[in-house]
Amino acid sequence: MPKAPARDGRAPLPRPLLDALQDAGVAPAALAQALGLDPAALEAGLDGAQADAFLVAAWQRVADPAFGLKAGRRLRPERFGLSGLAALASPTYGEALARKARYNRLVWGDAYALARQDADAVLTVQARDEARPYGPAKVDMELASVLAFGRQFADPAITPRALHLRRPRPAFAALYREVFGCPVHFGAPANALHLDPADLGRPMRSANPGAVPWLDGAAEAALQALGDDGLAARARRLAAQALPGGEPPLARIAAALGCSERTLQRRLADEGWTWRRLLDDTRRELATEALRDPRRPVTELAYLLGFVDANSFYRAFRRWTGRSPQAWRRGSAGGR
Repeated sequence: MPKAPARDGRAPLPRPLLDALQDAGVAPAALAQALGLDPAALEAGLDGAQADAFLVAAWQRVADPAFGLKAGRRLRPERFGLSGLAALASPTYGEALARKARYNRLVWGDAYALARQDADAVLTVQARDEARPYGPAKVDMELASVLAFGRQFADPAITPRALHLRRPRPAFAALYREVFGCPVHFGAPANALHLDPADLGRPMRSANPGAVPWLDGAAEAALQALGDDGLAARARRLAAQALPGGEPPLARIAAALGCSERTLQRRLADEGWTWRRLLDDTRRELATEALRDPRRPVTELAYLLGFVDANSFYRAFRRWTGRSPQAWRRGSAGGR
């Protein structure tokens, strides 16, 4: 049997997941008690073994392989945690997805990476626990909920260009087309939702620029409280330190971590990352943080983030958020 997902620290289960289980006739509190868990810990914080045990038991009781798709279509904004509220307050759908990618570690959800691939904006779900009994349904729920979120709060007409899933074609394959409204490819190399890049710039009807700095601050403090999340976190810090001198080669980061390039790549993959995605996400995080300081010139960020020129930085930032750095700064500052 595959090992339970490993993780430092504790985190709650996503509230939408608990709500969906309740709707499916599985009482989360009663199930937790049956497993010898404190029901309050479901929303206060579980360790990796506890979360895995609960999810395995829950999926056995649900006994519906299409549960993730069905659950992901139903959103209850009043039940959003900190990561959901930060996404909800974002000025654009692209920034909402970026915050979701950054803060989803605050719950026992999956990791995301948002990047440009050819002519598409691609949201990839990096599931650590896909081999677990609940893994594929959890991926389904993540992707369906991200799309439902965009349709409810940005534009109901958002339609993905394609959905790629690692799982084999299931018996309920037609339901994917009904939920996503796009071609679905099973047996793919990654779990990914391909979007029109223009969708990233769609304004959020729920935008609250004044709340963004407070929510980001609270979310960042919560991330710090979780502590080190493994090798990826250490590689991220080293990359951030090296970027002002240019894009750091993988060999330099591996040497600083005391391992070979191949070992670093393998261990990053175990945590759901590639070196390229980790470096891109580090740059995005540093850029959005720096832009909150109105005194910092936008033009100097290209150098600080290791880009070859300002145009490369501008293109990357628009890929991350769907907006220019100047527009993002105005929105983040509440229009001041």
